[in-house]
Amino acid sequence: MRRYHHLVEGVLQPEEIDNLQRVFNAVIAEPWFNMNELNHEAFAADVIKLYRRGVVDLERLHHLATLAALAHFSRDMPEEKQKALKLLHDLQGDLGEG
Repeated sequence: MRRYHHLVEGVLQPEEIDNLQRVFNAVIAEPWFNMNELNHEAFAADVIKLYRRGVVDLERLHHLATLAALAHFSRDMPEEKQKALKLLHDLQGDLGEG
């Protein structure tokens, strides 16, 4: 996440960035995450957006970030992708975004 400092600089405290970094690292370490620089940056932005929208509980943030990554950055997992998109949509509705 520090690598994407241009997305968070001056907005979040160092401990917040560290927490976001842990969530980011955990999700991109999953074998299904499609590793490339564009996906990393887009996913970092997604994690930050979730946090800024009020998802500050790290367990919930990890869950939502995982669903977002499955929906947008997974390798060939069509069934899992569909489930993740549905869950993400439902949860975003719970956040008042749907």
